[in-house]
Amino acid sequence: MFRKKIPALYLFLAAILGSLLTVVSINYATKSAAEDKKKPGEQMGEARRKDGSVNIRRDVRNYKFISPIISADPVEESEMLQGIKSRIAEFIAKEKSNGSLLSASVYLKEFQGGNWMAINPAETYNPGSLLKVGVLITYLRMAENDKNLLDKEVVYQGERGFVYPVEHYTDDTVLEGHKYKVNELLRYMIRNSDNRATVFLESHMDTTIFKQEFDDMGITKPRFNDPYYALNVVEYSMMLRALYNAGYLRKRASENALSMLAESNFSKGLLRELPRGLTVSHKFGESGDATLHELHESGIVYISGKPYMITIMTKGDDWEKLSADIGHISRMAYDEMISGVYSQR
Repeated sequence: MFRKKIPALYLFLAAILGSLLTVVSINYATKSAAEDKKKPGEQMGEARRKDGSVNIRRDVRNYKFISPIISADPVEESEMLQGIKSRIAEFIAKEKSNGSLLSASVYLKEFQGGNWMAINPAETYNPGSLLKVGVLITYLRMAENDKNLLDKEVVYQGERGFVYPVEHYTDDTVLEGHKYKVNELLRYMIRNSDNRATVFLESHMDTTIFKQEFDDMGITKPRFNDPYYALNVVEYSMMLRALYNAGYLRKRASENALSMLAESNFSKGLLRELPRGLTVSHKFGESGDATLHELHESGIVYISGKPYMITIMTKGDDWEKLSADIGHISRMAYDEMISGVYSQR
């Protein structure tokens, strides 16, 4: 075997590099061990670690050999998005001053570079039908253990005596006594935001899995029939982000979920001012009473192979003004992501 003679200079440089890598590795391991300890106030099951300038959340289910990443984010908001943040904040302030809005929160994240920003992230809202995405994730988790679950046929029967919430935005609903596959009921729940399909699915789902997924993602655990249950805009955004990253469900299941969300019939919010034909996986939610309305929407917008996600949560007294404001904020973000963020790379 031939041996190639290595110059002494190369050996010297390799020795220095090896020493530096050893020091970096020791410092990194020490820092990671300290930061892996759970911070006060973090929910059970939350696996958040700060590696350098990145927050990492991992799926902490009982895996023996793996630890899937649910999300990874720079610790600080992106300087690149501060311009659009200021413009959206100014628009919200104007709408609040003229009475169109009581409050609004926005979370915007582009996936390619991980840049993100949040406006009014501490404000909490009743998520309403946004939680249907949690029910969808639960059934896809259940289907991991029962491969035939989604194709099972069931007869829809409404809950006797159950008072369904009053809906401002309505669509086609399931019919009493008709047969549906579980997958069809999930589509009614997501595409049409059908409360009847949702209540039926909730009554047959594994609630332990449902509640655990909120812990796993670091979202405030839901309390059934609690009118005061509330989330902030950053918390809720974790659901669609987990689907996009495919770090919580299997890849095929995550793809199925986002494909279903892309079929949503709701077009009066995020899609209102966006170009027709644009692919958006999204879900809206409404709640409130006769005097105070809440309208929210969260979605992943697929542009030129460089998707971004946006969640907008609002409170006010006029449904049309809320939906119009969501639509305009969505358009502002879209214009920025098309002509601003990506053009700078």
